Amino acid sequence: MKKFGIRLSAFVVALLSLVILGSFFHTQFVLSALPVPTPVSFSDNMSTTLSDILGLAPLYGAIMGAGLLIAFLIAIYVTKLAPSLRWLVYMVAGFVAVIAALLIMKAVFGLMPIAGARSMAGLLMQGVAGAVAGYVFTRINPAPSAHTA
Repeated sequence: MKKFGIRLSAFVVALLSLVILGSFFHTQFVLSALPVPTPVSFSDNMSTTLSDILGLAPLYGAIMGAGLLIAFLIAIYVTKLAPSLRWLVYMVAGFVAVIAALLIMKAVFGLMPIAGARSMAGLLMQGVAGAVAGYVFTRINPAPSAHTA
C-alpha cells in the first residue's frame, strides 16, 4: 500500500508539473504572437501566465492525466526491456502522451485546442512539458528492485 501511495503522489506531482509547464509554454507562445506594437510588460506576462495556469488546469489536467496514465502504464513494460534507461522511457512516454492527446483533439475538433500549440515549436514545447513530467515521475517514484518484481 505504501508503494501505491508513492506512485500516486509521483503521478500527481508529475501531472502538476505538466499542467504548470504546459500552461506556461502556451501563454508564452500566445503572447509572442500578439500583434501588439509594444512588448508585454513582465507583470502582465506573469499575470496572464498565472491566469492561464488556473484556467487551463482542470480540463487540460484531466485530458493530459488520462494520456499520462496510459503512457506510463505502457512504460512499465517497456522499462523491463531497458531498466537502466527508465528515466528516458518515461520522458518519451510523457512526450508522446501530450503530443498524441493534442493531435487527437485537433483531429476530433478540427482545431488545435491549445492555441500555444498551433505552431510546430509550440506543439513540441507541449511535448517537452510531458517529457519533464515523465522525468519528475521517475525521480519521485523509485524503480522497483529486481528482487521485488
